[in-house]
Amino acid sequence: MNTIINEQLKYFEALASKKRITIRTNLEEFEYKINEDDFIRVFNNLVSNAIKYNKMGGEIDISLRNKILTIKDTGIGIQEEKVKNIFDRYYRATSEQGGFGIGLNIVSKICKDYNIKIVVDSELNESTTFKLIF
Repeated sequence: MNTIINEQLKYFEALASKKRITIRTNLEEFEYKINEDDFIRVFNNLVSNAIKYNKMGGEIDISLRNKILTIKDTGIGIQEEKVKNIFDRYYRATSEQGGFGIGLNIVSKICKDYNIKIVVDSELNESTTFKLIF
């Protein structure tokens, strides 16, 4: 899984550098029975959102430890009452950036298919953390 994560992060370098976002990783070896394309779809959606909704000069921390993949950003956050709806199809918690409101719905569906639990913690104007518990 680490190799896939590192390969995918290369695709985000230009986008992150445009906003002067620092991406840090702390990855331990871990294998999980998941279709590679499905994992890439989940990972890329979460990282793309972490960049898109981050602040100029922000940070993203990605860790894979103890069967938990954590993606934490220093972005705009999500209002507490809206967090419960973010996985609904076409739901958009903000009009800050473009999007159709389907990415997190796809993430949720793939995670359900593979029994991966998603935990979201967000503080408005501070950060959002997505944890995938395998």
